[in-house]
Amino acid sequence: MTDVSRSVNLSAPASEVWSLIGPFDSFTRWHPAVLDSRMGEDDGRTVRHQVFVGGIKVTERLISHDDDAMMQRYGISDGGRLPVADFTATLRVVPGESDTCSVTWSCSFQPAGAPEDVVREAIEGIFDSGMNSLADHFGKAD
Repeated sequence: MTDVSRSVNLSAPASEVWSLIGPFDSFTRWHPAVLDSRMGEDDGRTVRHQVFVGGIKVTERLISHDDDAMMQRYGISDGGRLPVADFTATLRVVPGESDTCSVTWSCSFQPAGAPEDVVREAIEGIFDSGMNSLADHFGKAD
């Protein structure tokens, strides 16, 4: 398995950040690489069908969502052209001091159809883009 994790400390209360990124259908509101996201259901499970820059279509299934813990976990059920298998990710907001918080986005996956370094770099780029967007929106905390 390959692991990727990115974090950012933000100058905003955790509840404010979670209200933006917490809903499973929220990626188009905060992630610049997600062009479209539509919610659906597959075998009784909540899924989102997302289109990324470059036309990559990905279907992700919600594994768990906890507003009190400000955490969601999801997996990719159809990666389209994204060369990953067994992909699971966690997005979490942790309160800090004085109206700050940290956001951590982590995942594990198996590269599928491309070298590990190429796949890791692609996932890191997606995660970095999201973290940078949040820092631009809320401001970075020291």
